[in-house]
Amino acid sequence: MRKIVLSVITLSILIFIGCGGNEVVTITIEKESIEHLLDEYEECQDDAENAMDCKDFTAKAISKYFGVEDLKQEGKYINYPDIYDFVSESDAWRNYGDATSQATLDNAQKFANEGIPVIAINTEDKHKLAVMIIAGEQATSSKWKVKVPNAAAFFPKNGPTPFINKTLNYAWSSPEGIEIWVRN
Repeated sequence: MRKIVLSVITLSILIFIGCGGNEVVTITIEKESIEHLLDEYEECQDDAENAMDCKDFTAKAISKYFGVEDLKQEGKYINYPDIYDFVSESDAWRNYGDATSQATLDNAQKFANEGIPVIAINTEDKHKLAVMIIAGEQATSSKWKVKVPNAAAFFPKNGPTPFINKTLNYAWSSPEGIEIWVRN
């Protein structure tokens, strides 16, 4: 599997050995590119034997893109309809606000650009579909009448077309009922 290092965090830890020697330890966190995740999703869909085969891909994509592993239960990625319940019950995630607020949308893009996991969830949809806010630039939406963040979505097979590097309003026609969730 091809992985692209998007972020390298260098952590210098001074370890005093004996009379004052020190050592620098470098930790590299690998994250997958959003383009690779779209390719992986399309492969999953092509190989799917039924509609249930790729229901866990949104959680998998969030985890791989942001480098987190908390969207799992019993070692398996959760299915897309379970993401809302999972984050709302988790101490690791917090509801940052509604997509009707320009300040919330601005900060969502800022957080994503800093590598902090951010997702938008349509609470008015029965499946509560989740969309990732990804690094990039905001753009003005004539539909929403606000600047909206860059996004990626891996909707289920029978849902809307998956996308990357499009603005959040590409997923939904209105910001009403869209909650922004940020990982602590």
